[in-house]
Amino acid sequence: MNRPLVALACATETWDGVPHAAVRRAYIAALEQVADCSVVLLPGPGSLPDETLRRFDGLVLGGHESNVAPDHYAGAPCRGPFDADRDALALSTVPSAVAAGLPLLGICRGLQEINVACGGTLRDLGTAAHREDPTLPRDQQYLPAHEVRISHGGTLHRLLGRTAPVRVNSLHGQAVDRLAPGLRAEAVADDGVVEALSVARAGAFALGVQWHPEWYASTDPLSRRIFEGFGAAAAQHAARARAVRREAVTAGGGRR
Repeated sequence: MNRPLVALACATETWDGVPHAAVRRAYIAALEQVADCSVVLLPGPGSLPDETLRRFDGLVLGGHESNVAPDHYAGAPCRGPFDADRDALALSTVPSAVAAGLPLLGICRGLQEINVACGGTLRDLGTAAHREDPTLPRDQQYLPAHEVRISHGGTLHRLLGRTAPVRVNSLHGQAVDRLAPGLRAEAVADDGVVEALSVARAGAFALGVQWHPEWYASTDPLSRRIFEGFGAAAAQHAARARAVRREAVTAGGGRR
């Protein structure tokens, strides 16, 4: 009852010449089972009207094998594939979600989208750095690969209760180049790659992580705390929205 309703952005994938709105089930499972949210899949392209955005209690931008096209941030050419529909959806919706105080979680591509939407740039890491080993089984590709250092006083610090380095998985080809104004680096790898960021001016939970917490969300302590933190923020948003509706009904003398 009264579970928060969150929007999960889809990617566009083409099968048999037909475009499909697609999302991996691991994201849905983590949001339903760990964050305790109900999930609506959000296809691109195009921006989300404010009246539609207000129906949700959170927005999640998951990862995908496609990269954010460099023309969105005047960057150097980078490897594809690209997804124009997802770019259009994410880059237009992030500023609206932040302005509305909507809890926001970006994962891998989602972190990069938050940075670009707020005015930052990306860089191509090449073919080897921070990439998974495709010869391994999928479950092994999502195991921890390197350490990240947690920034003091940030969202991750509050979620974890400590700043000791943690180990995360690594499956990405793009990374933050210039951090957007108003964003805070929440975690950094030993080679300087920004591994997590938050929106400093946001009125609610607004976190992006470069790794994939969804794969082992129910068993990995770090991953679990990220989704529980997002879920708690979404629940608070839902509670506030219900209170506003009750006040509106009361002010109207019970009329609907």
